[in-house]
Amino acid sequence: MWQTIDLNNYVDPFLIDSSIVRFNLSAWIGGLDFQDDTAVVSLIFLDQFNQIIGNRTSIGPILIIDRGGLTSLLFRQANGLVPVSTRSFTVIVAIIRAAGTVNNGNVDNISVSLY
Repeated sequence: MWQTIDLNNYVDPFLIDSSIVRFNLSAWIGGLDFQDDTAVVSLIFLDQFNQIIGNRTSIGPILIIDRGGLTSLLFRQANGLVPVSTRSFTVIVAIIRAAGTVNNGNVDNISVSLY
């Protein structure tokens, strides 16, 4: 799943182009028991022509070893500088099935904050 947010209604482009706006991407990511089904949350920045700029930022996956074999969600976050010329961003969530016929990867409380 994915969602694109147009920043023109939220942040003055001058601030972004002055390299002073930072981001924080966070989510709770996990899976079920002794399965490596999981999720990855990624953030990409786009310019006025909807071209990707800067680097993709991703959090996850959370695997069995991270969860100690338990069904759980673990908090992950990443932060950085919003690239110059950014006018929108897209959050992409990939829920990944490692084995079996049912995908038990989970993600909750996805957040992108600009400051």
